[in-house]
Amino acid sequence: MIKIQPLKENNFQRVLEIEKELFQDPMTYRELVDFTKQDCFKIWKMEINQIIGYVSFFKIKNEIEIIKIGINKAYQGKGYGSCLINEMKKLEVNYIFLEVSVENIFAINFYFKNGFYKIGERKRYYKQKDNSRIDALTLCLKI
Repeated sequence: MIKIQPLKENNFQRVLEIEKELFQDPMTYRELVDFTKQDCFKIWKMEINQIIGYVSFFKIKNEIEIIKIGINKAYQGKGYGSCLINEMKKLEVNYIFLEVSVENIFAINFYFKNGFYKIGERKRYYKQKDNSRIDALTLCLKI
């Protein structure tokens, strides 16, 4: 059975492990602690006997801005990310926004499959390891 619940501090380490597995610039423990001190910041864990993923986002009034969705590689492509989005839709919001690298075709296709559409582009938004910069798409889901 899938459980989606707010992340507690005793689970921070597992989320940070998933971050390191998936992202070029993973969050640090200190950054995660600082984020969680903000009232509008939320991070939910997804569990099936163990934590397999998470979503971090800001909820302000009737809008959400997704910061990251991270699903352990062994569980990707099985609908778990969509479960997290469906859970966010229950928060009485009108819109969900996010930015995604133009090079992350897997994520772009995932978001389009979940009803997001392009509303803009941010030039040179993401910094690469070699200090070059790449564009991001701004996507929106209207609830």
